[in-house]
Amino acid sequence: MATEPGRDGSRIDAALARALQADGRASISELAATVGASRDLVSQRLQRLHRDGLRVVAALDPGVVGHHVLVHTMLAVDGPVRPVAQLVAELPDAVFVSMTSGALPLVVESRHGSVTELHEALDVMRSLPSVRRVRVSTYAEVLKGFFVSKRRDEVVLDALDRALIAHLQQDGRASYRALADAVHLSPSSARARVHRLIDAGVLRISAIQAGGPSPNRLAIGLGITAVGDTAPIRDYLLESAAIDFAARSHGVFDFIATVAGPASGPLLDVIEELRSIEQVSALESWTHYDVIKEDYARTLGRILAR
Repeated sequence: MATEPGRDGSRIDAALARALQADGRASISELAATVGASRDLVSQRLQRLHRDGLRVVAALDPGVVGHHVLVHTMLAVDGPVRPVAQLVAELPDAVFVSMTSGALPLVVESRHGSVTELHEALDVMRSLPSVRRVRVSTYAEVLKGFFVSKRRDEVVLDALDRALIAHLQQDGRASYRALADAVHLSPSSARARVHRLIDAGVLRISAIQAGGPSPNRLAIGLGITAVGDTAPIRDYLLESAAIDFAARSHGVFDFIATVAGPASGPLLDVIEELRSIEQVSALESWTHYDVIKEDYARTLGRILAR
């Protein structure tokens, strides 16, 4: 079978990843039409992406499982960072832990049921050997991200819903036949339940890049300080295809975002475009070198099961 080498292959991989982030259950035919490639080539590139660590999984809206306090923390560390990162990754409320560039080389995202739980987690981080400073920003509004739904209706989850969610957290592209067999439903009933959860905004099925950066993917975190009307910054973050994650925040930064792509040039262009926005008074950036933990789906599953 013909393959797509070099830059064209990277372009298709990036387009496939974006398409799966938008709709993790899109069919091969739909993906082929979206990226402008043959079904055979899309199947090959998907296999390659999976080998490189791309996963398609389901995640619940954080509010469904009582996560009302979402926090971004940066840690300054004396000496080697990895031992501290591994200790932080063991915290049950930490969903993302990454070793980065910069003066604060450890970035943590965590989710908590209350401010009290947040303070308890921060106290644990401060007490770790060699941690000398902790900088905290609280997400006030998540604008764009893996677990973000455009709306959320009130839905009561029953045992079958929970079982379906558990399977989709392991494999978001599992067939309706496989899901039906796993929970003892008909394929049509399994399909109807999954669509009900997605349409209500309770569940989102999307692609995440396990293990962080790769030869085909760079990720840079951005901390933005604003002045005046913040609407132009918000609009840019929402509209830019290169922005993987964005949130309004309280604390150190007014906005926190992640820009990701296959090469540094386009990412630098995005950063320059942000700097050109009049309301951006300061912009701090850090490169993600090694993601120690990225566990949005499984952590939510742990809470759901409990």
